[in-house]
Amino acid sequence: MKQIIGLLISVLFFSSACLASDKRTVCPEERPMLCTMDYTPVCGLTKDNHHKTYANACSACANPEVFSHVPGACPARTLSANEVRTLFSGNTYEASIPSRKLTMTVYVDPDGTMRGMQAGHKFTSKWQISERGEICVSYRDKMSCRFVMEENGHYKKYKINEQGEKAVLVIYQSFAPGNIHNY
Repeated sequence: MKQIIGLLISVLFFSSACLASDKRTVCPEERPMLCTMDYTPVCGLTKDNHHKTYANACSACANPEVFSHVPGACPARTLSANEVRTLFSGNTYEASIPSRKLTMTVYVDPDGTMRGMQAGHKFTSKWQISERGEICVSYRDKMSCRFVMEENGHYKKYKINEQGEKAVLVIYQSFAPGNIHNY
């Protein structure tokens, strides 16, 4: 009997310790209509498994797509090959290249062709997804492959610099289905 009681106490202690370390909060069924503007960031998780940083728990749960959140801003994450393919293939994106102060609009045809407009000039290029999940784009007959990350609901193409840090090359402002500009 003492062994059973000891086991139960151990299980209860272990369970409460696990619950204390799980800082996830599930949003209530009845969603808030108004929230304060305080900034205590949380990382909200949507039903389709996307993460986005919200100013506070109330603003996260005000979004009906968010079902839970944890304290703190969401970490950046690198997209998988399938996520990159879904994000780009058959869609038009608007993006900026911060280092060159350029913007571009590009249709990414599923046939492996990119067509778009950059600095007032139309261009055509080739694209593919590498085995490692990088988007590869031809530039002057050379394929350049880079990873894409999601950070706070925004997508960015990056390279790893000499210091081992992520250096952002392209910031994607929006994605729309189809060839909306008929490129």
